[in-house]
Amino acid sequence: MNTSIPIRWLNIVAITIFLVAVVACNNSSVKNPDDNHASIMGPITDPRPIIDNASLDSVVTSMGAPEGPTSSVFVSSPPTAFRASTTGSTSSNQVAAYNSGIWVNGQASIEIPADIAKVSIGVEVRKESVAEARNIAAATMDKVVKAIKNKGVQQEDIVTTQFSIYPQTTWIEVSDSLGIHTEPRVVGYTVNNTLQVTVRDIDELGPVIDNAASTGGDLIRVNSIQFTVDNPTIYADQIRQEAAADAAARADLYARALGVTLGPLVYLTEVNGPAPVAMSYDAGMRSAPMIAEAFSPSPISGGDVNISVTVQAMFAIAD
Repeated sequence: MNTSIPIRWLNIVAITIFLVAVVACNNSSVKNPDDNHASIMGPITDPRPIIDNASLDSVVTSMGAPEGPTSSVFVSSPPTAFRASTTGSTSSNQVAAYNSGIWVNGQASIEIPADIAKVSIGVEVRKESVAEARNIAAATMDKVVKAIKNKGVQQEDIVTTQFSIYPQTTWIEVSDSLGIHTEPRVVGYTVNNTLQVTVRDIDELGPVIDNAASTGGDLIRVNSIQFTVDNPTIYADQIRQEAAADAAARADLYARALGVTLGPLVYLTEVNGPAPVAMSYDAGMRSAPMIAEAFSPSPISGGDVNISVTVQAMFAIAD
């Protein structure tokens, strides 16, 4: 019996079954890439993030918004409007970078009668030696301080602001191996001792200077006189409120002129604080007789002192 034909068919059937199995395995191991993405990431929707006002602060922070001592500021749609959050933080650089809103300066000032005077009084001595000049300057200054105290000035209101010793030189002609030329030669030394005296009763300013001048004689130098306010901080709150109100009024004026709605305050900084601008009189290093003559005809009047505050503010433009 011939068995070659059945064996041949059996081989063909076996090979066919093997190929079908291989194809079936390959098909079962391949997945749809979209199905795989969906199984990992979830359903694909609009890729643009949905952000509400409540979560916008956290989004700004996650994007690397700078931090500083004031509130957060960011630009939203439409580009000409922005919202401000008082719960976050920002810096002036961040506010300036967005450049959205109304920037204004607010100013306020007040004129206050001066209640104290600060006088710069010095003793200047020129002698051939340092020791001699220093001794005379020290003795003279001791007498001047006592004379000032006799007019009611307290020790804590007398402060040394400068003490210096420097040589006095002159140029002379010399002849040596280098030929004929000029060179400096020390001929003496100058000692300068300067005080700042605070006179809290301006009516006593003239007598204080007269006493110092008569005691120190020609060695006395009055450099300057400043009239100012002893405690400007008691006026600070009033001036700051007026400066802030001025900034708000300016911003409202610009908003109405431009036809937009003024939003809340976003940023505020104090450009200069409430420091008094002292009225100064330069005595020009005048000596004792000149000072006494200048102040003897009439009492000294300090006049008014100006105290001012300037603030810079940024207001939002409402949606």
